[in-house]
Amino acid sequence: MKRPDPRPDLDKLQPYYSSETAGGRIFLHANENPYPPPDDVLNEIFEAAAKIELNRYPDPEPIELIEELASYAGVDRSWIWIGDGSNEVLLQACLAYGGPGRTALMFEPTYVMHQRQARMSGMDVEVVAREADFSIDVDRATSAIKEKSPAIVFVCTPNNPTGTVTPVADVHRIAEAASGALVIVDEAYFEFCGLTVAGDLPDFPNVLVARTLSKAFRLASVRLGYGIGDPVLLEQMRRVRMPYAQSAFTQLAATVAVRRRAEMLPIVDQIVAERDRLIETLAKVARVEVFGSGANFVLFRYPEAARLLDELAGRGIVIRDFSHLKGCENCLRVTAGTPAENDSFLEVVTTLV
Repeated sequence: MKRPDPRPDLDKLQPYYSSETAGGRIFLHANENPYPPPDDVLNEIFEAAAKIELNRYPDPEPIELIEELASYAGVDRSWIWIGDGSNEVLLQACLAYGGPGRTALMFEPTYVMHQRQARMSGMDVEVVAREADFSIDVDRATSAIKEKSPAIVFVCTPNNPTGTVTPVADVHRIAEAASGALVIVDEAYFEFCGLTVAGDLPDFPNVLVARTLSKAFRLASVRLGYGIGDPVLLEQMRRVRMPYAQSAFTQLAATVAVRRRAEMLPIVDQIVAERDRLIETLAKVARVEVFGSGANFVLFRYPEAARLLDELAGRGIVIRDFSHLKGCENCLRVTAGTPAENDSFLEVVTTLV
């Protein structure tokens, strides 16, 4: 018997791996929110969960959740799309608007899943390098769009792993240059900078904003992401959506969390303050180059990055190594944790380097 051969283009797609976490006690590698939801919010979620009919399929179009997300985003509910984390939203967009024979264009270094999602859908990928400070040169971007005629353009802002915020006006220029193509604006971390293009979408029917409840809303384990876009754009994505995609518990937990956002989101200010403390402290450390961030993490460069990783791991502190990415040589990313977690991280860095 002979095993089947995979798609020939899969050799361009490496499996996704995060940081090694064995032996860790402080996890600052995955951009998670270090604070669980408030107890009374959790109690409401779990009390309601006890009433879920496990023998029934979940609602394929959970109106209450969609309406809460629409209210939060400031759009009509017809402009909301939900998925199992923002990664599913991004993949569905690639399946609907990409595919073999089409090209995706992205600005790297950026979120590595963007290239993976494009290739998973069979697309070719073209890359425009970001500047040394990880900003996007919009003139180069628009020229590349004209030259490559991509079907999809990815813009991640704040950008992962660099934290770079792309000005809204620059996103507008990219979207205008890519008229006729889908422009995916990944805003997974927008709550930590407050800048969004969501309010401008009526003027940009080719733009899909992708967001998540994993970060600011503290629901990484729940797996709920959402998109915001023109209803005509979203209708095509229904063709590639799996039935009953979000579990009943996911829908319930997300609905409660977004409805009670006044209690869920104030912690963002504390995380931003800790992020800025990390930036300020790292900037004072010899041989460390730290980059500004509009997200809940900080990227920094240290010439002995591997040694620093080992020293941190030896103390049970896990951060993320991005040295393998072009442009991010010797760069490490640390998530803003609790003050105590950040103190432990900074103690190692400031004494070791």
